[in-house]
Amino acid sequence: MVDEAPVIEISGRFRDANRARAVAEAMNRWFRWIVDGSFEPMPSVFDDLGVPSRDFSWALEEDVDWNLGPHARAVAEEVRIAIQTSETHLRVAGLLRRLGAKQIKLVRETP
Repeated sequence: MVDEAPVIEISGRFRDANRARAVAEAMNRWFRWIVDGSFEPMPSVFDDLGVPSRDFSWALEEDVDWNLGPHARAVAEEVRIAIQTSETHLRVAGLLRRLGAKQIKLVRETP
């Protein structure tokens, strides 16, 4: 029996709801690009938010340990991401910090 990675909710609080919405939209475009195969050229999903997109040119099986793409959603000033992973959540939380999150919270879903 193979152990499945836990589902972790990553949340980041931003300065306002507009920034949170823009970050959630960028994250979803990035997740989609990774799941679709990370084909070049990488879209500039984070550049308008002040972070070089090239720094996050990740690929399935090389840089992430999930197969189904996570989903980001904005709830007021927060961006919430549910992700099934054992390791990648820490790097995604770091990306949220670089995108301007003032506070990061990680919650592991218990079975």
